[in-house]
Amino acid sequence: MWWFSRSSKLPAVGVKVFLIYVASMLVIITVMGSLFYYKSTKMMENKFGGMALQNAQQVGKRLDNLLQDYEDRSLLIVGNKEIQKQLSGNYKSEIERIQINDTNTAFLSNWVNSRNDVSNIYLLGEKGSSYRYSPKDSFPVYNSFSNEYQDKDWYKQIREANGQVVYFGIRPSFVNWSSKLVFCFGRIEKNFSKRGEVLGVLLYEIDPAEIKGMLSEIDYNGSGSNVIVDSKGQIVGDQDGMRLSSNLEFKPAETDSGIIRKAMNGERMLLVYNRLETNNWTLIGMLRRQDLLKETSDIKWFMLSLVVLFSIIGILFAVIMASTVHRPLKKMIQAMNKAKTGNFDVQIEDKRKDEFGYMYIHFNEMVSRIKELINQLYVQKLLEQGLQLKILGSQINAHFLYNTLDSIHWLARIHKVNDISTMIFGLSKYFRLSLSEGKDEVNVSQIVQLLDSYMTIQKVRYKDKFALHMHVDPSVEEYKVLKYIFQPLVENAIYHGLEKKRGKGRLDVAFTREGECLKFIVTDDGAGIGPDKLSELRLLLCGEGANEQHRHFGLRNIHSQIQIAYGMKYGLEIKSHLGQGTEVAMTIPLMA
Repeated sequence: MWWFSRSSKLPAVGVKVFLIYVASMLVIITVMGSLFYYKSTKMMENKFGGMALQNAQQVGKRLDNLLQDYEDRSLLIVGNKEIQKQLSGNYKSEIERIQINDTNTAFLSNWVNSRNDVSNIYLLGEKGSSYRYSPKDSFPVYNSFSNEYQDKDWYKQIREANGQVVYFGIRPSFVNWSSKLVFCFGRIEKNFSKRGEVLGVLLYEIDPAEIKGMLSEIDYNGSGSNVIVDSKGQIVGDQDGMRLSSNLEFKPAETDSGIIRKAMNGERMLLVYNRLETNNWTLIGMLRRQDLLKETSDIKWFMLSLVVLFSIIGILFAVIMASTVHRPLKKMIQAMNKAKTGNFDVQIEDKRKDEFGYMYIHFNEMVSRIKELINQLYVQKLLEQGLQLKILGSQINAHFLYNTLDSIHWLARIHKVNDISTMIFGLSKYFRLSLSEGKDEVNVSQIVQLLDSYMTIQKVRYKDKFALHMHVDPSVEEYKVLKYIFQPLVENAIYHGLEKKRGKGRLDVAFTREGECLKFIVTDDGAGIGPDKLSELRLLLCGEGANEQHRHFGLRNIHSQIQIAYGMKYGLEIKSHLGQGTEVAMTIPLMA
């Protein structure tokens, strides 16, 4: 099961990839679904709102025409001279009063009967001549107490309008206090023959059925209603009379029409408004957003279905994706566990072309390199053990060897055999220095003495075959170095270089300092090395060239000991030209 790794209680990489992918996918799907639903809702709101606004504008034009008609009808009354004479009460005789009353009664009767919407017409004179005419009455009803209305606010508003129509909207009557609602408006009556003397006011009460009918024509599929508000937000007309005299808290906008989203009584509403031209009123359509967006429920469920469907598909893709990450990792972990137990023959056989393939290739190379280094270290350990056994045997017989060589030396001196004496003395000194009480590291100064003893023996052997030139930097003499890595390089220079040279040769040995490193350079002008063989030697020092290892085992052994003791960046370097000589340079760090 790939959900959890064996070596940890934490989720595996595949689980993390799965969770991240699923979480990202759900967030994206949710955000996109929400944005789509929000956008579609706004589009539907704008669509319904635009249609409602168009209807409101059409109804507004009809209301403007109707109010203009009311204004024109009232103008015919207030402009009638006989009615002005009746309200002034200035009659020449009783007969004239009766004639004027009959004339006005006939005029109003014909006017009212031609208009079926009139409820009451009040002519309230300020000099006491006032009467009401209604289609229900066959003759005017006179009121001798008309002056009582002059202190009412509505009367003052009509008077202050100075001839302009004052609309009061749908409301109960100002005069008879009937419970029946009427549409009220009024305007002042003036005597035009006497420079506009105020005679009274005309109060018109009209059946609001036509206005209510207009407001009811737009029902928004039963999801809203229409009202008319004045400049203060007071409702002056609605379709059922339930909201009259209440305040809508609507502030007129700068534009004559538009759409507003507003919360009212805890409900989110969509308001469409259109300002009327004939009065400072505004027609407002109120749509409940919840009812308006009932059709979006299908979209909502469709979006939820898509979210569920795509979530399931996304989860399946997430499982596939997590598996594609987990399987190659699992293969590598299994190979690493095998290598951990010591099986360095393990190889991952997978020819992938992605990053995992790159990891597999380098894992295989790493395991192979580790195996090679272990084998090299094992061989080096065997060499060191063999060398230690030889040193131990030398230490056991050291005193016997020293005493024997010393006796031979003095016998040669007695018999005056100087060459034998010199060689025996040099050999005895060489053994003492090389054994060094079993120590692996000695000072550079002791190495110089060791090489000097060795060269004493070689000079006797080779006579004048070569000349030795040794240079030692005094600053390096007290540093510790491995004891067995210097003499073999000098020996190689003599046996493989100078011995094959015709005539006398030259051997240069130098101990120099380069920064924090000791540079030991052995140079001869002997036979040299050909290019092919030199390449094989260099490959040998790099761990390759298996065919040459048995022929140059000592050189390879010294190079390996240096890298094991000091690090991979140290070791031997060989330069040579056939017939011109060879230079072998050893680089090791200076260690106190």
